[in-house]
Amino acid sequence: MPPLEEEDTRKVQTAVSGHAHSDVPVFLPTDADDYDEFIRLHPQRAFYCGTLLGGCGNRLSPKQYRDRKCHFAHVSAAERCQRAERDEASADHLYIGRALAAWLKNQGQRGVQPVYKPKMHEVREVVDVLYGGGSRLLRVQLARRSKREWEEADAELQARRSGLDWFMGPDSLLANWQVDRQGYALRVQCRSVGAGRQVEVGTQFPDGSVEWTRLTECTLAPDGRVLTPRLLRAKDDTPPPPSEAEQQAPPQVALPIAPDSVTLHDATLIGATEAEHFYEVSVRVTARLTLPSRTSFLDSRWTYQPIDAALTADDDGLWHITAASVRPVEVDHAPDTPTELPSTEARSHNEETVAALRETLEDTARNRGMVNMATLRKRALPPEDELTIGRWLNLLLQIERPRLSGKPVLSALIKGPDGGPAPFFRDVLEHLGWEKNLSDTNVLAIWNREIRRAHAAYRATTSTPAPAPQEPERRSPSPAKLSDSPALRRRAAYDVLMDLAREAQRANDFTYVEQLTGDLEALAVSTAEQQAVHELTDWVTDQAAEELYQDWERLAALTDRLNREGDDLHLDQLRRLLHRADKLAQSLAPELATDERRDIARWREHVARLAERPTLSEICRYATAVRLALRWAARERRTTTWSELTQRVGAPLSGLHPDDKVSVLVEVDRETPEDSPPLSALITAHDTRRPHPLYRQVLFNLDRLTPVPEALYMHWRMALRRHSEGL
Repeated sequence: MPPLEEEDTRKVQTAVSGHAHSDVPVFLPTDADDYDEFIRLHPQRAFYCGTLLGGCGNRLSPKQYRDRKCHFAHVSAAERCQRAERDEASADHLYIGRALAAWLKNQGQRGVQPVYKPKMHEVREVVDVLYGGGSRLLRVQLARRSKREWEEADAELQARRSGLDWFMGPDSLLANWQVDRQGYALRVQCRSVGAGRQVEVGTQFPDGSVEWTRLTECTLAPDGRVLTPRLLRAKDDTPPPPSEAEQQAPPQVALPIAPDSVTLHDATLIGATEAEHFYEVSVRVTARLTLPSRTSFLDSRWTYQPIDAALTADDDGLWHITAASVRPVEVDHAPDTPTELPSTEARSHNEETVAALRETLEDTARNRGMVNMATLRKRALPPEDELTIGRWLNLLLQIERPRLSGKPVLSALIKGPDGGPAPFFRDVLEHLGWEKNLSDTNVLAIWNREIRRAHAAYRATTSTPAPAPQEPERRSPSPAKLSDSPALRRRAAYDVLMDLAREAQRANDFTYVEQLTGDLEALAVSTAEQQAVHELTDWVTDQAAEELYQDWERLAALTDRLNREGDDLHLDQLRRLLHRADKLAQSLAPELATDERRDIARWREHVARLAERPTLSEICRYATAVRLALRWAARERRTTTWSELTQRVGAPLSGLHPDDKVSVLVEVDRETPEDSPPLSALITAHDTRRPHPLYRQVLFNLDRLTPVPEALYMHWRMALRRHSEGL
């Protein structure tokens, strides 16, 4: 009989709790005295050989022994588990990922997400913890990698993330190279404490010593760096971690004000002390405004309010507003109205104009007609009134407001010069609450629908007699007619709107049906009428749910294409695809598109970074300056670094994307004869003993002989020797 220890060859010390794909690790202590404490912490006993542990996913059962180590055993023996690591450290990647994620959340970060199997990696090799909307990354390198592989991964991650910090696991040998590069390295390890594993962070300095501390004692600096207590003590210029009060109340920043950029109005004294007086004032500020390129150009005659705006100060002291978009604001008077008129006269003139326009448009609706701008102006406006687009918009908004449920948009009855919607119709819709940047197709659909609604609404009231005139002597009262009955007028309006709703239902225009149901609910009196309205409402609900699901499917397909093809698309194509996905995401509830919104935000930041990359002319300008600096270094028979070139040239070379650095160096050596060593060889790595990591890529792009990685160092040394010989 084999020894007892060989009864189950799949015994393990770690598992996951809850389900097979969980990332909640559990560690079963080997000592029988700790078993009861373990069971008390996990009374549900739902343990699995988790897939994130490299396991089979089957149930595990904890076993307590007094004569040997306690362990988990597989409940089912139907299939042999192929899990490679089973000891107490086999779930450390899960402990580390969850601990880092919890720590980042305690540091006030949002959108924290641990990833245990990043692309091109297996479980237990690397743990990524994303935060800051996916723009920042903590990477834990657990598996062993060569220096070249690590540098390539670092360059790729730096290009895709705005912040990156490395942690080196116990089996990683990269810490010494990280120390050479930045003066220190962060280590991470787990140690058993009772029935769990505690995550510790170590700081390694050039002398080889490592000081270990609990993760909870570390601080996240504003620039994204992880600061351990050792780093805080070692760097005198590093500020201490902010207190809890300081984190909750950020310090106030005094912005300088450029001369003549601010004027104050309507000063009212609200308080005074011996040292200061306090006023409420209206402030008008002259500032610079930055908007995304997708927004429409602003009209200097309109008034706007910024949306999602931030205020900073430029170097010259002028205030700078950065906003996601702007919203036009209706003013009390049209910007083109002459200011010489007394306020009472101007207001009376404006009210008469609005009343004349409204009456003309209502008559047009009753006659089931349309009116062009020239005819409308001739019928309703005085000849001396100068009608700009802004003036039209101001007048029509006064007609359309207040915006009531079921009220049609009378402005739809105005035809433009081409027979379609008037030029200001899109702006009217946006001011009345429709979404921004409507497509031409959507504007046309809304225009046609509002025409039908206006005709229907005023046709339903044609049987209503006109109000009694102010001069009663011109018309004597007549006996009430059967058609004047309020009940009949209500029934006529109900029938008209129900006919329109049925017609729209047959055309699957559920938006129009939804708009009509509000009016129908107010008109429905009998049980049959109310039942018919309820059926319409149920149909609208079903159609809305179906459209919502279809929109979500389209959004999922767009984000999937972004993730698969985004890196290969031209910037303009990427922007268009991102705009379509973003527009769909905004139409869905946040809980329906959480993952898609996160992907869109990540790609939006990626596009923003791409837009900041230098143009070809800037690349050539950098290359000219770098070529001169490298030729000078060649004459002095010495090498240089990117940092030194940045200082010498006076251009932001160190901050360039790696691909842009390659482009600069290719332009530098484009005119270098093929029998001469490339000038790019004079740029070394930070330690000056190795070629720059981009050197091989430059050779490849120049169609020069590109040595294999193992022979690259010798090739580089030969190029330096030829430079030293003056070749």
